[in-house]
Amino acid sequence: MKKLGVCVLGCFLATGVFAQHAHGKGKLQLKLEGQTLMGEMEMPMEALLGFEHLPKNKAQSDAMTRLQNAAQDAGYFIELPAEAKCQQKEAKAESSMFKGLAPKGHSDLDYSFHFICLNPQALTKISFPFFKSHIKSHQLKVEWVGDKGQKSFTVRSSKPYFSP
Repeated sequence: MKKLGVCVLGCFLATGVFAQHAHGKGKLQLKLEGQTLMGEMEMPMEALLGFEHLPKNKAQSDAMTRLQNAAQDAGYFIELPAEAKCQQKEAKAESSMFKGLAPKGHSDLDYSFHFICLNPQALTKISFPFFKSHIKSHQLKVEWVGDKGQKSFTVRSSKPYFSP
């Protein structure tokens, strides 16, 4: 399974999905292969926290801690239909800010997750609940790869879901 993750990540990077930083706008690559759903998301920290520098006060430190804790559950970012019977196997959130490193210019959240879905045919509507909590997040460009081919969607905070 580790080889699959490395291959998928390599494919994402090779396509230039994570090439451009734009405030309020993120990118997500989703790949469904059999019962395995994997995702790689990049979102500007400014869209999630309201700032993209190391915290300067307690309120900013608390906001960053809340984001780090929430990111342990991929359900914070992506909601899958209950009928798909998906179980999170992994979620990983990375940012230079989480490591206490001052970003050089912009700062992003690099987020990856992995689910096993016992009924992947039921993945008919995928939602993004994080838009409710992060009002500076406006758009998510989604690239979907599944058994029926590839599709591209633009999900907006006003309509935070898509149907593959």
